[in-house]
Formats: sequence, structure tokens, C-alpha cells
Amino acid sequence: MYEIFSAVTLAGVLGAQAVLTLVLLKGDICPGQRGRLHKAFWFLVVGWALTVPFSPFSALPFITLGIFSLRSKSGKTRQTGPVPLLHLSNAFGVLALLMTSVEQGVITTLLMISQVLLVGAITAHCLLVRARSRLQAFHRILPVIGVVAVMLTAVTLAVASMMLEPEAAQSLVSTVVISLGLAIAGVIVWTSHLVRQTTPHLAQLCVTLLVIGCASGVALSSVI
Repeated sequence: MYEIFSAVTLAGVLGAQAVLTLVLLKGDICPGQRGRLHKAFWFLVVGWALTVPFSPFSALPFITLGIFSLRSKSGKTRQTGPVPLLHLSNAFGVLALLMTSVEQGVITTLLMISQVLLVGAITAHCLLVRARSRLQAFHRILPVIGVVAVMLTAVTLAVASMMLEPEAAQSLVSTVVISLGLAIAGVIVWTSHLVRQTTPHLAQLCVTLLVIGCASGVALSSVI
């Protein structure tokens, strides 16, 4: 159970860190938003810490991102923290993902990558809304990434079932159905603000994160 939780957490933290890095370095944000984004990185530091027993390589992004967060101002500021450390942490995060998944096979690696997109996108969306980001485009882009990631997850699980013996493939069907059912339910909640043409609420996104996290865990349990 801990391995599955850690794998989902690792994927979510890495994906969210990539999105927050993009927003911090390329987004048109005010000093107040920059300070709140710096605070948001602390959630990712905690996430990396939780995965260290599962993936020792997670200690590398945990340490580098922790130093970046310590040296970044959390109040209104026009200065971004030490950017080289942030890039180094991103690189270490990719290394941790690869070292965790590659040894378990190509299918596991592909599934983990799709979870980086899926869980990472919803995690980043939660953190951006909590940081009161005014970059409205991400309220549309991140749910679309989630939909694409669900499709990639479905394709990966289908390929995995084709590579198994008939009896083993049959036992995988229930796992696939549960995982995709949860993922679709999560995406429906996630995209509801687009249908209503309103601003997403943090509670809505937290529910989505919980449901999609469960879907991701069920999917990964079939290969880990």
C-alpha cells in the first residue's frame, strides 16, 4: 500500500513542480503571486520527503527544492529564488522517476509518465488556486492535460493486458474498469467549472485530486 501511495505522490509532485516552475519563470505574475508560489513549493518539499523511503533518489529533489524554498521570499517580491537550484531539483525529480520505474519495465515507466501528467496537473491546479493565481489560461489547459492523461492511461493499461496470458489479462479487467471509472468521475468534477463557465473552487479541485489519486493508485497497483 505504501509503495502505491508513494508512486502516486512522486508522480503528482514531479508534475506539479514542472507546472509551478513554468508559471514562476514564464508567467506574468505580480510580486504577491510570486511570494505565494514560493510558499506553494513547500507542499512539494513535503511530498518529496514522503517518497524518500520508497525511492531513495527522491532525497535529491527533496534537498535541492528545500534549499530553494528556504532561500526564496514568501512575501511580496519581484525576485525569484535561486533558479539553478530549481532546475536541478526538476532534473533530480526526473531521475528519481526513472530510477523508480525503469527497473520495473517499460509498461510501468509509461504508466508512471501518464500519472505525472494526470496527478501532476490536478496537484498543480490545486496549488495555483490556493496561491490565488490570476493566470486564467491554466484553468482551461490543466483539465485538458488531465483528459489526455486519462486517455494515455487507458491505452497503457490496454497494452499491458495484451502482453499478459489470457487468465492474467482477465483478472486485470476489473482493475482497469475501476481505475478508468474513477478517473472519468474525477475529470467530470475537474472540468465542471468549464461547463458552468465559472472560476474553479479549491474544494472542487481537492475532491478531484482525491478521486484521481485513487484512480492512479488502482492503475499503478496492476504493474507495481
